[in-house]
Amino acid sequence: MPFKDPLTTEQLRAIRERQPWNPDVIDLLWEIKRMRSMLLRLNQLSGDLKRPASIVGEIYDDLMAALAVEPCVVEFKQTTAELLEEPRKLRKGMAPR
Repeated sequence: MPFKDPLTTEQLRAIRERQPWNPDVIDLLWEIKRMRSMLLRLNQLSGDLKRPASIVGEIYDDLMAALAVEPCVVEFKQTTAELLEEPRKLRKGMAPR
């Protein structure tokens, strides 16, 4: 049986807002946050990891492909790109980059 689609940060936040009184939900969300941070750290290291030259190489390929589409990784890359793009309107005293 395949997994359901992964949840985005907004979907997780909506769950939290629907269940603010439930300590079990809060504990689960903290655990999800911890696991998402592990995925982000793996994504940071992925450029330095070398593909194994055996059957494990296929597992590595699957892992890297799945990592690239994880919502926390996609959201992180989008946020980073937004922060690095030039401001649409230069404010007084700002020089172009």
